[in-house]
Amino acid sequence: MTTSRSALGYCSGQGLPGLRAGALALAAVLVPLLAICLLPQNAAAQSTSPAHRSYITPFPNGDRYRIVVLGDSMGEGLWGGLYRAFEDDPTLEFIQRANKSTGLARPDRYDWDAELDKILKDNSYQIAVVMFGGNDMQPIREGKKVFKVGTDEWRQAYGKRVEKFIRKLREANIAVYWAGLPVMRSPGESSDAEKLNDVFREKAFVNGAKYVDTWDGFVDDSGRYSAYGPDMTGQVKRLRANDGVHFTMRGNVKLADFVGKDLRKDLKQAKAERNIPLAGNEQEQEKVKNRFALGNAAPRRQAESANANKDVAEEDGNEDEFHKSQVGEVSVVRPTLSNAAVHAPAGLAPQPINVATTEPEVIKSELPDGFTAVATISAVADLSLASSRPKLPLSQRPYYKVLIQGEQLEPKSGRADDFAWPPS
Repeated sequence: MTTSRSALGYCSGQGLPGLRAGALALAAVLVPLLAICLLPQNAAAQSTSPAHRSYITPFPNGDRYRIVVLGDSMGEGLWGGLYRAFEDDPTLEFIQRANKSTGLARPDRYDWDAELDKILKDNSYQIAVVMFGGNDMQPIREGKKVFKVGTDEWRQAYGKRVEKFIRKLREANIAVYWAGLPVMRSPGESSDAEKLNDVFREKAFVNGAKYVDTWDGFVDDSGRYSAYGPDMTGQVKRLRANDGVHFTMRGNVKLADFVGKDLRKDLKQAKAERNIPLAGNEQEQEKVKNRFALGNAAPRRQAESANANKDVAEEDGNEDEFHKSQVGEVSVVRPTLSNAAVHAPAGLAPQPINVATTEPEVIKSELPDGFTAVATISAVADLSLASSRPKLPLSQRPYYKVLIQGEQLEPKSGRADDFAWPPS
């Protein structure tokens, strides 16, 4: 707001004299401001999304993702390819809601705006895959005005409908994958497809959707339309239908693979985020993070910690009672092991564990600022599991001796590291 007042004052004659200079200065300031004012609309469309870093929500209902496929006949074929490409994944369910001979250009024939409201009523979808355009190169009517195909007015009107469609999905916290049109056999239809793809790409980018480019997957070495090409097995097969627009079943499976690459990557990221252990709710985590930060503790707490751990540091050579490590983006604080614990006597034989009577062992560690770290260790109750068998102490395990202490294991007869000659 300060910039606006300064600009208006500048234009009124406080800076450059003359009306023309003031008008030019006002225009130079208002144009960027107008662009900035438009940004909160896009931000508001995504403000309802959950606080997670993955594009797809990590927590679907019932640990099962419901993916709705929307569009025209091209979208219907894409659904068939996705269904077959992911048929071995029980965590994904693809719902076909595409409709032939429809589009966004003629709501008088089929109103996708109203239909989308009905689809989103049950609020059970986490992902949407969209593919339109096969029937959209038609004049657009808005009130008494009719916009001819390809004009700037037509592109602007069609872009608003695409943008509204994406925003509704994103405001419902649905991850959106918008598949672009492929190359067509007819040069005129290919040109139309490129124009539509420009709109899809732009509106997807500014509204938080992911545009999936499919063009190069169905061209020959010269970049021209080809009805044949390598399928998902690498064999050259017919991929396009006789009309030069739609796909055969093999073509639909290949088309689905373009969406599937992004989908698999985002699902993997969502799963990884879901598997990160959380320590309480967000308020509790923020409280601990603000009050407990290694290296930033108050001088009084540092002095007390230094005095309390002086004997331990002198004996074990460790400066701090706790050390901090990084696991991904999560900081983990663990008690520092003493040298006595690390170099345990090697002669101690492992004691069998009585899983029927052994009580869980509770280990407590006092943290700065009054926090206590509590860990519970208990034996596995299922005797059929290999992990319930007695184990060697840490200092006697082979990987610890080799990787931590740098020892060389005694070779066993016949093993790869047995270099005795003659061979045993």
